[in-house]
Amino acid sequence: MSNPVLELQGIERAFRQGHKVVEVLRGIDLKIGRGELVGLVGASGSGKSTLLQIAGLLDPTDAGVVYIAGNDATSLKDDARAGLRQSQLGFVYQFHHLLPDFTAIENVAMALRIGGVGEKDANERAREILVRVGLEDRLEHTPSELSGGEQQRVAISRALVGNPVLLLADEPTGNLDESTAGKVFDLFVELVRERGLAALIATHDTTLAAKMDRRHTLREGTLHDT
Repeated sequence: MSNPVLELQGIERAFRQGHKVVEVLRGIDLKIGRGELVGLVGASGSGKSTLLQIAGLLDPTDAGVVYIAGNDATSLKDDARAGLRQSQLGFVYQFHHLLPDFTAIENVAMALRIGGVGEKDANERAREILVRVGLEDRLEHTPSELSGGEQQRVAISRALVGNPVLLLADEPTGNLDESTAGKVFDLFVELVRERGLAALIATHDTTLAAKMDRRHTLREGTLHDT
């Protein structure tokens, strides 16, 4: 694969539990190209979230290198890593983590305002993506006034509004009922495709995983083709 958006080389991570060292990741290698959706499956506690956190520059590695759009992110200082994370990455989690006292448009615009975008431009861009996900009538609603599926669409909009090159999702529909999960995930895939993003998505749902371009199982600290 030429010019991968995400490349992991020899990623290792271990945690100490009392006197015991638990090796969670053992030399993970992975490449994801532009416009590619890759599923990450595995049992609870297998290390899926740890791998996503490392790929998202939120957790350190014990060994190995993370490349984002060709940049060695592991060698960067904290401020530079934060800047790369802000400009290049989007995150979607199982729980939407929306600010409860802010409206849908304010929650999405906030992601841009933190990065230094002016209020008017941030609101315009937030409105555009929220309309795209079908929430044009819910812009001024707070999270408590939205359904679970609507809340997750706001969360997806927040992840996409900054035009990232890489989207990382950890059980993005795990908190939704089966019917809503399918609809939200189909929208998620559609948005990734039309924007040409690279996406790494952890899920336990085999039906959703089957919709991705390829899938890897994380087992005993290593990746296996599914």
